[in-house]
Amino acid sequence: MKVRFGASLLLALFLWGCQPAASPAGPKSSITVQWDSQTTTFTTARATVRDVLQDLGIQLGTLDRVVPGELAMLSDGLLVKVTRVVEVLETETVELPFEKQVVRNEGLAAGGSRLLQTGVNGSEEITWRVVQEDGILASRAVLRRTVLVAPVPEIVMVSAQTNFTVIPIEGTLAYLSAGNAWIVRTDSGQRRPLTTSGDLDGRVFQLAPDAQRILYTRRLTGTDAFNSLWTLSTTDTAAVPVDLAVRNVLWAGWSPQAGSTLAYSTGEPRSAAPGWQANNDLYLLGLPEPDKKPAKPQLLLAASSGGVYGWYGRRYAWAPDGRSVAYAAADSIGIVDVADPQAVTQRVLAQFVPFQTYSDWAWVPEPDWSADGNFLYAALHAPAVGLELAEDSPAFDVAALAADGSLRVNLVAQSGMWAAPVLAAAASLDRPVAYLQAINPLQSVNSGYRLMLMDRDGSNRSALYPVAGEAGLLPQLPAWSPAGGMLAFIDGGDLWVIEIASRVAQQLTGDGQTSSPSWVP
Repeated sequence: MKVRFGASLLLALFLWGCQPAASPAGPKSSITVQWDSQTTTFTTARATVRDVLQDLGIQLGTLDRVVPGELAMLSDGLLVKVTRVVEVLETETVELPFEKQVVRNEGLAAGGSRLLQTGVNGSEEITWRVVQEDGILASRAVLRRTVLVAPVPEIVMVSAQTNFTVIPIEGTLAYLSAGNAWIVRTDSGQRRPLTTSGDLDGRVFQLAPDAQRILYTRRLTGTDAFNSLWTLSTTDTAAVPVDLAVRNVLWAGWSPQAGSTLAYSTGEPRSAAPGWQANNDLYLLGLPEPDKKPAKPQLLLAASSGGVYGWYGRRYAWAPDGRSVAYAAADSIGIVDVADPQAVTQRVLAQFVPFQTYSDWAWVPEPDWSADGNFLYAALHAPAVGLELAEDSPAFDVAALAADGSLRVNLVAQSGMWAAPVLAAAASLDRPVAYLQAINPLQSVNSGYRLMLMDRDGSNRSALYPVAGEAGLLPQLPAWSPAGGMLAFIDGGDLWVIEIASRVAQQLTGDGQTSSPSWVP
């Protein structure tokens, strides 16, 4: 036992002797700290700014700022400054002044004006982000704005009458201006409004073949439908517009052989762009007898998905004999035989790769018939011109398609996507095909266009309007005069006509809100 006790004592003494000697205290630094309107100077042996703050019992908020930072090492004479940062949100309600809008209308007498809508101020809630440092404002910035009550603009209608040269007008020329239908007969000085509601949406706007009636669509608000189909006499100044009880119309057109019969296609309203989902259907409808209920529509084509980009819908065009209707989709053009409404057939004339727009719209051709009904003309999406994918090809060609499917001829290469050839009803013309030629054909989606003429086979092409160097036209469908001696078109929002033989163009309107010319005998 004595031996064991002695050995343990020796071991303990050895281990105690091996412990390191206590290190001497570190050097002390004189530090000044400023916080909460206080300043203190003292000497400390602590190592970091954080240590000093802890010794003084200074607690930091989430946004508080310390200079130098908390992990900075102390040095003699160091100044440590604590800045208290407070962020608050403040709201205020301010008045939103109404804007003043001026609408030009040729229906008012020269120099006249009319208040259409009284302006009303609105209100807006502004949320401010306010930052204070040590109780002093450092910054104040707008975080968000919320409109509480939208202002109502003041709308004043002023006269847009301008003394343009009066020229003879063959047949009846109709056009849209500021949401209303207008017609011109005899000469350009004799024009009058057919409607005054200001809600025509321009999706459908067409004179009947005998010019006795006009077909149009009106915008609807506060309902589940986006528009409605109407017709109105163009000869009876006391006539009342007739609601055809058809809603959500994407296309409608008169039968060329029966002025009291029309066809139409519909869609379904959608909250997302473009605002509808096409049904790709087709109905036949006869006008109601006076004081009678509208006739029941006859289904020609049942609703369908419509193929690629079918959600956007199809374009249609009646054949001159009224026995068939051409259709155009994003990937094909064909014919619907409606001679027997009980046995409707459909056949494809041409297929092409649909154009990828990378947006909420789809490109669909605008077909038109030759006067004899043997050919369809349209701009078609062409193959790639470089290394791009087929659906990204920027090229579009004007083509003629035989109605019996026996022939397809490309007439104009790289015309642009909005070329939309329009054929004159007069079969005797030398150059009965009018179309738009893109000034930048490989960027035709946003290009300006020139109005062109050509023969049925694509020969004898020439530019009609505007002259070289002037700004091009926007995409549109020009309208031939009944005898084919003139074309009506839109330039700068105004209606113009140009005489084919002399190439002289004449402006007819000056309100800058005109569109959709329709011209019949």
